[in-house]
Amino acid sequence: MLKSLQTFVELAKAKTGKKIAVAAAEDKTTLQALKRIVEEGIATPILVGDEQKIQQICNEIDFDIRSFQLIDVKVPFKACQKAVELVREGEADVLTRGLLSTPDYLRPILNKEKGLKNARLVSHAAFLEMPTYHKVFAFTDSGINIAPDVNDKALMIQNCVKVFHSVGIDNPKVSVMAATEGVKTAMPSTIDAAILTQMNRRGGIKGCVVDGPLSVDLTFSKESVEHKGMETPVGGDADLILLPDINAANAFYKSCTFLGGAKGASFIMGTMAPIDFPSRSDSIETKFYSMACVVAQTK
Repeated sequence: MLKSLQTFVELAKAKTGKKIAVAAAEDKTTLQALKRIVEEGIATPILVGDEQKIQQICNEIDFDIRSFQLIDVKVPFKACQKAVELVREGEADVLTRGLLSTPDYLRPILNKEKGLKNARLVSHAAFLEMPTYHKVFAFTDSGINIAPDVNDKALMIQNCVKVFHSVGIDNPKVSVMAATEGVKTAMPSTIDAAILTQMNRRGGIKGCVVDGPLSVDLTFSKESVEHKGMETPVGGDADLILLPDINAANAFYKSCTFLGGAKGASFIMGTMAPIDFPSRSDSIETKFYSMACVVAQTK
């Protein structure tokens, strides 16, 4: 069980000599998070972006970057292309996002010839630590897959299960979440949930326990499970939440972080190197934990 996002910090510190390529690094909160990464000895940055703006921000936040590589690329999209190239060529171990829109960040990553994709499906997930839940859990996918079909959802689960295994959670509990625990033909997400549950039971989705459809209360509350008389191996103790589509997942994520006081660590899976994927509006703390999380996933 993951009790705190600090676990990723400790795992990341055990990795030595790691380098982070920072795409369009001229972003204040990103540089503040990166300053903490450096101070805690987690990794060394390679800053790619508008040199003048980066220097100006670093002076404002008292971040001495004289010993780090800084590559001057003034156009954010081209800065991301260069940062992706550094990771692809092995000059950096992980990639992080600076002042970039989501399309400008993802296009170089997903480029068929020069990008970093190495799996059938690239997907997004985030670990969340909330004051109202007894452990850290992950959810998927609020950033990449817009309306995944049942086969995409199976791959999204499998991608995230690999990350759980890499941090010592051998058999994560997966809730396929919907508005109700009943299977209803008028609600396709409940049908997908039932299929995914059966796929897991028949060995089609491995290394985890899948159950669904489960509502929010059944996913997070043992009291709700007992009150409704449900028999579920996942309810009240979920490690991973699969949301029906990007709208539900994005609303869930931002509600947890902006209204629920959650700390987060956001990342991309299905790539040849770990990639973090925070929202541009995320806090310094979330960006710090996102960087630590992807460094923790390196070999």
